[in-house]
Amino acid sequence: RNSYELQGKNKSLVLSKIEFQVMELFMLNRGIYLSTEDILVKVWGYETDAEPGIVWVYISNLRKKLLSLNANVEIKAKRNIGYTLEETIG
Repeated sequence: RNSYELQGKNKSLVLSKIEFQVMELFMLNRGIYLSTEDILVKVWGYETDAEPGIVWVYISNLRKKLLSLNANVEIKAKRNIGYTLEETIG
């Protein structure tokens, strides 16, 4: 946690502070769908001027990083509900 490092089977990547906070939120709420608004408030705060689109950008970046690590988890989306971290099979 202190190093903001995401580890896969054979390599690791250092995440930015915000990427780490988003990933940590998913890990702490595994299996629970979080809306874009939930993520925005919990990571950026209530008083933020950030737009919901920023959440999508960070999720996209995290998905790419998880894929490059051959991670056994992925960020799944359910339309009009939100995002969750799920273990992949295989």
